[in-house]
Amino acid sequence: MDVYIEASFDSTTAAEPGASLIRWFRTARIRLFDGLVAAEANRGERILSLARVIQGIDDAPRRFSDVNNAWGEFEECLPTFPWGARVTFLKDGHEMSELGSVSTRHAFTDGSFWKASAALVVESSDDSGQSAALVECLREALDGSSPTFGRIELNNFNELTNIEAVLRRRQRKSLRESRQTLRGYAWVTVCPAELLALLGGASALEASGAFHRVIPLSAGGALLQASETLGGYTDEVMERVFLTLAPVLPEGEPHPDPAFPYMRFVPRDAATAR
Repeated sequence: MDVYIEASFDSTTAAEPGASLIRWFRTARIRLFDGLVAAEANRGERILSLARVIQGIDDAPRRFSDVNNAWGEFEECLPTFPWGARVTFLKDGHEMSELGSVSTRHAFTDGSFWKASAALVVESSDDSGQSAALVECLREALDGSSPTFGRIELNNFNELTNIEAVLRRRQRKSLRESRQTLRGYAWVTVCPAELLALLGGASALEASGAFHRVIPLSAGGALLQASETLGGYTDEVMERVFLTLAPVLPEGEPHPDPAFPYMRFVPRDAATAR
């Protein structure tokens, strides 16, 4: 797969967690995987969809095959805010290959933080239409919520953000402080409302020239799209994003980690760029 999409939330999110989950899965199914859903429905391309829901930490997963026919039943599990849920699309052949997935899980046992993600294949990272569709999908999935962070990245599927990896920053600490310090930056970065205010608001970020688009979310925060396409997120563009977001990034000298070779970052302490 090529593209990773992620969002994180906490207990102060504007929408009910169950409603946010339904919107996340429903938007991904319609916006990201409509072609796979149609292919499975007509049985012509041997596409399989599988889903599972874990209601509690110690519960056995509830499984669904052929999500097309079980979608209503699957969605009924989401308002209870389960411990984790996942839908996977597979190509059924000599060897099964994963074509896309959408999932969510609790980050802490008390339910105070949770994360949602999606992964998929794109035909071209330089296609402006496909890139715009990814951004619109994330905007729609988050509208009505007040996320603590989010991102869209190319060829990086690790749950750690670039900052968490290269600053050796513990993810639990990063999540807990995500309304005080930005967890990272990427081609698309979701900036929470509190940090957006510290940066001067959406209008100030638009005027900075660092972003192709700044898209406010209705319940707070904004999507910051660095370049028109995924492929256009060059080192030069990333530098502009880093300099603009430096006031809310964590301090520290970043160092590459061989365990995460695909992490992209500016090799400078954000404190020196403020």
